[in-house]
Amino acid sequence: MVPLFVFRQEWRDSEEGIETVLLHWVTTRLEQEPNWRRSHHMTVMVPQLATYPALRSCPLWVMPPLPRQQLLARDSPGPRFLLHSFCEVVQRGRTWTTETTSQAIASANVTHSDHSGEYTHACLYYSLDRLASVNRAPMVLQGLPARYQPTPATPESEANGTEYGVSARRSQLIARLPLPHLFHGQIWGPVGTPALYSIYLNRRGMYNPFSEGGFWLLRDGNPWEVQL
Repeated sequence: MVPLFVFRQEWRDSEEGIETVLLHWVTTRLEQEPNWRRSHHMTVMVPQLATYPALRSCPLWVMPPLPRQQLLARDSPGPRFLLHSFCEVVQRGRTWTTETTSQAIASANVTHSDHSGEYTHACLYYSLDRLASVNRAPMVLQGLPARYQPTPATPESEANGTEYGVSARRSQLIARLPLPHLFHGQIWGPVGTPALYSIYLNRRGMYNPFSEGGFWLLRDGNPWEVQL
């Protein structure tokens, strides 16, 4: 599972007459410099209502430019990379660009211990902007082969015969794992950003139909918070 997460970038107009702001961005490893001649991302920054000078923002869907082995590592601190960006500004018919800035993107590891052994799936939900947008990241169950780890699925997708077979085999393997069952997930975002998160646990494919279901794991009814 390759992590894909969203967070918002903001830019405030410093002068009057600005018509359009286009954010150019690219990710690199810590030791690399951005190469803007290669393919990179471009996103229009949208002015927010009732802001003066205009505050512009846009969501960025980011995938870490790191190998799978490094992404799955549970060392502390977790893996990091850089996000480089600059703005292309159209003002009164002329175009100019800002200087390139670089943000360090970090990860925080989240682990949940299921001492009951009843839950087959766990999903990490987290927000980097006080719940304006929420990231969903399936958690890895320690001890299961990669083939039987959960993968993101759209609500309208339907499982075929092969997927039902994998699910049944997964339930058998989970039943053999020693307690407690450990679920691992990662929160990604700019360094210094506070992230709110919660975990949703549920049971799927269990033999007892009365044990189907799930619940939110919260702290006194509220999400947890971690500083990246």
